Amino acid sequence: MADGYVLLIEKEEMWAKMLMQVLEDNHVPCAAIPVFGAGFSIKTGKMERLSVYVPEEHLQQAEELVQLLFSAEIIPEDE
Repeated sequence: MADGYVLLIEKEEMWAKMLMQVLEDNHVPCAAIPVFGAGFSIKTGKMERLSVYVPEEHLQQAEELVQLLFSAEIIPEDE
């Protein structure tokens, strides 16, 4: 990952992309890296997971957005 970027969270691809849209809407730069490759997803049938990164100077704001977005515990987190 580029210098100055830190890991924010790891989520299933669908939720990670939704989070990235919220981050971008709030002017927080972000990037994602797949956790499992496509071959793993095909073999196991699991959705791909993404690690979402933000610049260190935006980490606090990004963490607050994550808390707002996922705090309702409506979305079950797969182990």
